Amino acid sequence: MFKTIIVDTWEGWAPIASFVLTASIFGGIMVRAWRMNKEESSYLSALPLEETSNQANNEH
Repeated sequence: MFKTIIVDTWEGWAPIASFVLTASIFGGIMVRAWRMNKEESSYLSALPLEETSNQANNEH
């Protein structure tokens, strides 16, 4: 009545490979954020998030 699904070798490695790819991209972003200097961090934190914001309030 029920049949067992036979998974090929590449189908078993695909989720592992995609997880490793995603984790490495996330890790790279985290390392870049940790190595960021104070001036760059303060500049990026002062960037406006909305287009309607007033430019006079932005210090950069």
